[in-house]
Amino acid sequence: MADDPYATPILIGAAGASRLARLPLGGGGDYDELFIQELVFEHPETLPVAEIDRAYEGLIPVCTELNTQAGPLDVLYVTPKGRLVVVEAKLWRNPEARRKVVGQILDYAKELSRWDYEDLQREVSRATKRTGNVLYELVRQRDPTLEEARFVDEVSRSLREGHFLLLVVGDGIREGVAAIADFMERSGHLAFTFGLVELGLYKADGLGTLVQPRVLAKTVVIKRTVVTFRDGRLETQDDESMDEVEQSAMVGTPPSDLERFYMKFWPEFLGSLELDDKSQPVPKPTERKIANAFFPMPPGGGGQAWVTMYFSQRYRRVGVFLTFLRGALADDLYQKLLRQQEDINAQLGIDAHWEANDGKYAIGSFKHFPDLLDPANQEEIKLFLSDAINRYVNVFRPRLEKLAEEL
Repeated sequence: MADDPYATPILIGAAGASRLARLPLGGGGDYDELFIQELVFEHPETLPVAEIDRAYEGLIPVCTELNTQAGPLDVLYVTPKGRLVVVEAKLWRNPEARRKVVGQILDYAKELSRWDYEDLQREVSRATKRTGNVLYELVRQRDPTLEEARFVDEVSRSLREGHFLLLVVGDGIREGVAAIADFMERSGHLAFTFGLVELGLYKADGLGTLVQPRVLAKTVVIKRTVVTFRDGRLETQDDESMDEVEQSAMVGTPPSDLERFYMKFWPEFLGSLELDDKSQPVPKPTERKIANAFFPMPPGGGGQAWVTMYFSQRYRRVGVFLTFLRGALADDLYQKLLRQQEDINAQLGIDAHWEANDGKYAIGSFKHFPDLLDPANQEEIKLFLSDAINRYVNVFRPRLEKLAEEL
């Protein structure tokens, strides 16, 4: 494969050194999507999970072809900590696959986030043709000390909050990386991690097959970047208009100055943030490299609505906005809030921009600063964000709770 950007492995033995021959995936041969699916299921160690997100280490294969409303997903794993990992095996030389595979695996995640533990257990039992608490039994074989109740609670939380690792695994997928933009646009309600993994296969005569996994991209920073405001108008960013921090998602890139700024800012800010509403979940003050922080809203604890706190280096402003998972529920919630617009604006007490754009809705407030990174502006930025998030939580959370009760 002349266009392979990676060096060819060299095997050194008693007879000297020899270059390994690359085995092509696809093309009607033995190495097709089914081969990938079976390979990663039987040998989960071929997936470089630790390079993507260490929270998902310790993969335990559960089943293949798990049935969902979005179709059968290729491979499902679980970890002893109750995290779920979904793999979609694709040969991206298929143009249709390049267009749809990212959206497809997101659809699987969205379906899983609607399930409870019983739903998952039922479908796992069907796929494995086993009865009982199959998911727990599979993990208990690895860890006999695992408590069933605790494991079920952890899996239930992963489903509820959308804590999934979503992996697209295949060959020749570099051309499809731009599809991540669409993936991100529709993913604001889930707390997933996403990775692109390419498998390089090489023939090692007399030894077998060398599998070389390569992480092409991961969501180190490309999470939930849904919409931004520009001069009062709602905009969706694409991969060409992202801020510097969003473009640094390719693996191997050291933290930029902007990422280091966020890694310092968020722990300090979130660690000291005090909300009037003590029932409102606050993001953990970890060293996040992204420009956003997310506050779940009713209904569903953030699965359908959330408030985003953000930096926009491009437009030199910080702000907050309420938005929704696109769909019929979002249409209904926004219209009901819109009928209360005058009262809401009065209660907020700060300028609020209301925007509807092709099924995406947002209500937001922001403030401009000459330089968002200037230490001289940090205290004022923190005061604005602290005040704005309190206003948005105080005004919208009770209203959304009431609307949720009416559903």
